[in-house]
Amino acid sequence: MSVPLVEIAPGYRVSRLIKGGWQTIGRGNDAIDDLLEFVRAGVTTFETADTYDGGEALMGALRGAARRLLPRELADWIKIHTRYTGPMSGTRPTPRDVADSVDRSLRDLGVERIDLLQMQWWNLEVPGLVETGLVLADLRAQGKVGLLGVCNLGVAQLEQLRDAGVPIATNQVLYSAIDRRAERKMVEYCRAHDIALLTFAPLAGGFLSELWRDAGDPVTSRAPYGKEYRALIEAGGGWPAFQRLLDAFAAVADRRDRSIASVALRWVLQCGPGQAVLFGASTPDRLPGALAVFDYALDDEDLATIDAAALIASPLDVGEIERAPDSVIMRAIRTHLD
Repeated sequence: MSVPLVEIAPGYRVSRLIKGGWQTIGRGNDAIDDLLEFVRAGVTTFETADTYDGGEALMGALRGAARRLLPRELADWIKIHTRYTGPMSGTRPTPRDVADSVDRSLRDLGVERIDLLQMQWWNLEVPGLVETGLVLADLRAQGKVGLLGVCNLGVAQLEQLRDAGVPIATNQVLYSAIDRRAERKMVEYCRAHDIALLTFAPLAGGFLSELWRDAGDPVTSRAPYGKEYRALIEAGGGWPAFQRLLDAFAAVADRRDRSIASVALRWVLQCGPGQAVLFGASTPDRLPGALAVFDYALDDEDLATIDAAALIASPLDVGEIERAPDSVIMRAIRTHLD
């Protein structure tokens, strides 16, 4: 396999690149052949969520197809991560609500135990974060969940869960050259408490690519763009500062004969806090470019060039920008969940 494996919990290893599930939302069995190519290339860990339409059923179908069509030693490496998503409004979910949701995930995935179940709790005004964590911990004790993790929670929420006795193995957070909030205090906290960090959106929704270099600000044009990532760019200094960052990546890319996207992904793998990184290649034809990041390393000159153009460091913790009630990120999350 061309993708390294990394241990994120004792005895639990995943591919260093994890295939995100966002790009397969709404696809059916027509996606299976594509996903099998990812496995053959060494991307043996996949992410989905209870809110992704058909996502868990697709992952169950992938695992079944892999057992039929791939060598057993390769099929056995497949790991599938999913989520339990808390409500965006209203009252706290009951223990029965949580258990029923996990049982649905088990049925759709076609397994008796979920490899890694991550609790997603966007709206902290909704009560029940800790209580739900304890229900999930009980389901883990029953053998329905292997590892228990969370998504996009800050240090304060991790502390609440840990104080209550919830065994948190992982926290999955945004991290890229435009969003380095995890460096502020999350890295130190997770290291101190043996929590593995998984990171996602290394290319910031495509902003870290040639497409946006020397391009006009999409806010003032009709070009399609990810509003949540544009909001993070604004927090880091705005469009001119972002263009200077892209220029720095372009300079390194020219020296390396690589693309900006390749250098941006290599930078996250080499310098970021995540033991494994989710990436969003939608089809296997994107794999060669993604896997090429394991063929080289950035040197001190490369890193200095990028660091010199770093965006303004946010004083906020993981998840705080997203959770602002009037933020474009929260509006995007609500639209997706609705």
